[in-house]
Amino acid sequence: MAIQQSGLRPASFPSPPQSIPTAYQAGVLHARRFLRITQRSLFRHRTFQPALLRETLDFVLGARPMEYRTGFLDAIGAYVLLALEGCQLNPETWDALEAVGRR
Repeated sequence: MAIQQSGLRPASFPSPPQSIPTAYQAGVLHARRFLRITQRSLFRHRTFQPALLRETLDFVLGARPMEYRTGFLDAIGAYVLLALEGCQLNPETWDALEAVGRR
């Protein structure tokens, strides 16, 4: 009968490698973060700041690779399309990578 160990594994076992997102996936995840921040701002201040989206597009995405920007805009587009279809989306729990197809 084998004895089951509980708790932490010994240091001799390697940790599983952490998945490094592609530039596209990083852009998608940044869009989700942007949506969460925007939603919190709307709840707090009750006003939408269009300049925030323009600033994000100009300054944050301007220096990023095209694949990153594509991921960001694809996620924002997927969110808008789902919202227009009548889906109740919560950016905190929304799986943005699944919505854009995990490129």
